[in-house]
Amino acid sequence: MKNFLISGLVDEKYRIKVNLLAISPDHAIKVFQQKYPNAKDIYLIQQLSK
Repeated sequence: MKNFLISGLVDEKYRIKVNLLAISPDHAIKVFQQKYPNAKDIYLIQQLSK
């Protein structure tokens, strides 16, 4: 598993950045969406480890 930094806009007010362990960038975004279901504008900032 790899560590990804994911950012998303929650409640159209707050930009949240979270480090997540995931298999792929797509999986990391899906985990973020499950954690914050009302988040929008979600994207991967960087892959922290290779």
